[in-house]
Amino acid sequence: MAKKIGLALGGGVVLGAAHVGVLKVLEENKIKPHMIAGTSAGSMVAALYASGWTVSELDEMVRGLRPGMFIDELAAVESFFAMSFQLLLNALKMPYPFRVPLGLMKGVKLERFIRSMLGKKVFEKVPLQLVITSVDIASGKKVIFLSRQDRLKLASREDQVLISGVPVWEAVRASTAVPGIYEPKRILNFLLVDGGLRENVPAQVLKGLGADVVVAVDLGNDGEEPTVPRNVIEVMEQTLDIIRSEALEHVLDGNADVRIRPLFKGVGAWDFQKIPHIIHQGEQATRQLLPEILRVCR
Repeated sequence: MAKKIGLALGGGVVLGAAHVGVLKVLEENKIKPHMIAGTSAGSMVAALYASGWTVSELDEMVRGLRPGMFIDELAAVESFFAMSFQLLLNALKMPYPFRVPLGLMKGVKLERFIRSMLGKKVFEKVPLQLVITSVDIASGKKVIFLSRQDRLKLASREDQVLISGVPVWEAVRASTAVPGIYEPKRILNFLLVDGGLRENVPAQVLKGLGADVVVAVDLGNDGEEPTVPRNVIEVMEQTLDIIRSEALEHVLDGNADVRIRPLFKGVGAWDFQKIPHIIHQGEQATRQLLPEILRVCR
């Protein structure tokens, strides 16, 4: 009997382009996942691939990404001044008369882009078994989006919530809400942010759904010595990296049969101009591990 293969795609903003390189090599070697899970940037690639996008279509789309498609500079400036004004009023013990921003950007451009790519698809109508993870910022619980059928297969746990019946694009929008940069996405009674806070490579859920083999793509390998952050964005990135690292090691040690770690030396999570290089690094890392991948998948 053929092994059931699960592919877990991790987060990393523009580093998520490496997933396209990984998929290219897997398909070249006739390795097709039976289920796919993604968080943050990985959730977008996972959702599109599960929806039937080819690797060449993903490659073309990813190479065309630009910062202006996701970043609303004017909204970020307005939010920054609003937050500063709120801090001043708090110091003076005066009430803040307006809605408090929960991120530098509301995520209008991000949401528009995601909806344009995914349309109105729901998990039940996606050809490939799909799971997307996020985190409820209020409770800290992992929130897992999946089909109704898959929801019945997962064991109940106190530290996670299972949600079905929502459009795929909403789950992706929630999973890509980088804390501090994008406002959280409200779904049902949850205020949802980047799934990488709890599990930056969602391998565990695939094992829970019955995958015999899990191939995990971890985008956290920059090959660099620790550096002092140069701006607020880098402070946020490094804060998330610190939170993620220890938990990720524990999760992958127990749930990933193969761990692909593309090398991103000198590449930042917002370096859109380096997307071709990032895709190549995903390919290269996968080719290096191909003998091991073939061994466990066949």
